[in-house]
Amino acid sequence: MESLAEFIIKKRENAGLSVTGLAKKTNIKLEILEDIEAGKELFLSVTQRQQLARVLKCSPNEIKEHERSYEFEIVSPEIIDDLKSKILKRETNLRCPMCGEPLVTRIAKMYDIEDNLILQPKAHCVKCIFQIKE
Repeated sequence: MESLAEFIIKKRENAGLSVTGLAKKTNIKLEILEDIEAGKELFLSVTQRQQLARVLKCSPNEIKEHERSYEFEIVSPEIIDDLKSKILKRETNLRCPMCGEPLVTRIAKMYDIEDNLILQPKAHCVKCIFQIKE
C-alpha cells in the first residue's frame, strides 16, 4: 500500500500542481505540505484532509486510508516537556520515548499577534508515529 506522502504527491502531480500551487489552493501552509510529502506527517487533521480532497479531486476517506493507523500509548506531558526543553537547548541524539529510535528535531520560528518571536520545538521519530507538533 502506498504511503500518505506517495498518495498526495501522485494526486498533486496528476492535478498538474506544484507544492506551492497546492498550498495556495488548499490554504495549507507550504511547510506542512512539504512535511506531508517528505513523509514527516503521518496523520492529517479533518480540515486538512477535506481541503486536500477538494483540490485533489478525491474523497477525504481515500486520503485517510493512506494515513498510518497504529495503537499507541500516550506519552506523559512531563516527558514531552523535557524533550521540548532539550530541543530548545539544541541537544542532539534525542531518542523517541515510544520506541527508542532517533528523533528528527527542529525549532520553528513563529510570531505572535504582537510580532514577538516564539521558538517552537518540533520532533518526529524516524520509525514510529511519535511527533511533537505544538
